[in-house]
Amino acid sequence: MNMKTKYIFLSVWAIVLVFTMNSCEGFLNQPPYDDFTDEEYWKNEDQARTYMYGFYTSIFSGYGSGASHGPFLMGQTSNDDFASDMEQKNLTPEVVPEADGSWSFTSIRKANYVLENIDRIDAAPAAKNHWRGVARFFRACYYSNLVFRYGDVPWYDRVPKLSNNKEDMDYLYKDRDPRAFVDSCIMADFQYAMDSVRENDGPLQINRYVVAAMASRFMLREGTFLKYHNIDTKLAEQCLTMAKVAAEMVMKSNKYAIAPSYNALFTSEDLGSNPEIIMHRHYVDGVLAHSTLAYSYTEAQAGLSRSLAEAFVASDGLPVYFKDANWVAPTADDFFANRDSRLIQCIRPKYCIKGLDNKPFNYALSGYSWNKFMNDSKADKPEPTWAREKNITDAPCVRYAEVLLNYAEAAYELHLLTGAAFTQADLDKSINLIRARADVNLPALQMVGDQPAINGVAFDDPKRLEIEKNADGGITPALLWEIRRERRVELCMEGFRLNDLKRWCKLDYLWNGCNPDIRYGAYIRLSDFPKRGAEVVLEDPNATEGYILRNTLGERERPIKRNYINPIPSGQITLYKTKGYTLSQNTEWGW
Repeated sequence: MNMKTKYIFLSVWAIVLVFTMNSCEGFLNQPPYDDFTDEEYWKNEDQARTYMYGFYTSIFSGYGSGASHGPFLMGQTSNDDFASDMEQKNLTPEVVPEADGSWSFTSIRKANYVLENIDRIDAAPAAKNHWRGVARFFRACYYSNLVFRYGDVPWYDRVPKLSNNKEDMDYLYKDRDPRAFVDSCIMADFQYAMDSVRENDGPLQINRYVVAAMASRFMLREGTFLKYHNIDTKLAEQCLTMAKVAAEMVMKSNKYAIAPSYNALFTSEDLGSNPEIIMHRHYVDGVLAHSTLAYSYTEAQAGLSRSLAEAFVASDGLPVYFKDANWVAPTADDFFANRDSRLIQCIRPKYCIKGLDNKPFNYALSGYSWNKFMNDSKADKPEPTWAREKNITDAPCVRYAEVLLNYAEAAYELHLLTGAAFTQADLDKSINLIRARADVNLPALQMVGDQPAINGVAFDDPKRLEIEKNADGGITPALLWEIRRERRVELCMEGFRLNDLKRWCKLDYLWNGCNPDIRYGAYIRLSDFPKRGAEVVLEDPNATEGYILRNTLGERERPIKRNYINPIPSGQITLYKTKGYTLSQNTEWGW
């Protein structure tokens, strides 16, 4: 991609097409709101490619743009990685809202519009199949998100006609289709895309391996949700099988590898040559920028939780509480010593307490300040290089490590569901490649029977049963606990954790009756921080040392079933009624 083309591409990515979902009628029947509606448009591949750019930012949002943000860091703080004072009511609305921007079919309509017009371009059949595959890929992504959020949703595979004809009205105002049916359509879309999209279509373009990586992400999410919420075991098996096969497609391509530097994945200004990157969002000064560094350097943080910080294993590969059930690290030096090196690459290796000079970082109320996205070389430069809306570090939207984690989890879940073999070889070609990263270099995760092991010795994290005994979703097997731990630490602050807890039916981890560690930050000696702010308090006000009490709200309400599914907006239900049709509500929300 030459520089001129790159800048044109970036400019298109920088355009945010805003559509407001006021009604099904307005959303699905209006012509596309862009310059691509005339009958003369669909002539060649370049025009098809340009039209497709309108899909990228909603699926690969990266660090967002300007002052907005994507799923990284600030996009998903209502989980147990962050020491926030959120309550369970923050997970879903307390009452059924009239409108919800996520109940949106605009992009689905646009994908169907492509499918209905792609035969008009002057191109070989294989090229047309490629673009059909790209459109079906995006449609599958959008529907995957709708299903995860709402369950049953109406499936649209064509652009509805603007007509008072009953057949057209019935299609436009159709009720929600069963989740199983929509899932089957999603899988068909992903399969078509994996079979049809080009292996290589140039930098920053959708290719077969981007499709497969995303299919492994969404099918793992759906398969485990179906399993742990007791919806459909057989369908769960189908989804998990596709997740595993899709991940294997990427793995067998030999096109990607674990990069030697973990930190460089999140602090580099050009990820184009990084071997781990499957898809990234590229930022260029004066064209497209973000604010991730600015938020971290200049704004106070809630901070990360004790729960996350202690999830990182020791340098010997064992959980920190395995050798000593009463393990305590009284200083930052003690806490960060002899640990998984990703710990200091994700969390600042000093406690950033309010009232102290924490430059170049601001303080974190928990004491644990994130370090993952920080490029300290930028902090010493003139302000525009790291100020809000001026940051140009690239965002890793899809990386090979995630694919390996998807494979390991899908393979083990299939083992639990069907008895399919899961062996040391599965760990060696997935999780252990991640652990072998040059700047991580942890001992390999092994199996002794069905138990996790290090250097041939089986172990079990004491925190597993301590937390799981009061949690919904069943007791997580010891090896699966370690597979999930690897996912948590490798992908922390990348926007996965809350969705992971939802699909595992583990929102109870956000309830301190199950997981008290989420209320706390770092363990400190008050005498080490004489100039601390008044907000730095311990659970015992008379103690001289202990864990920072970040959440002073006391007992949180326990998550309930409706926290796992969103309601259908009431305005849409009312609209259907005015047209003589019914749009059903999720049973968890009454009606």
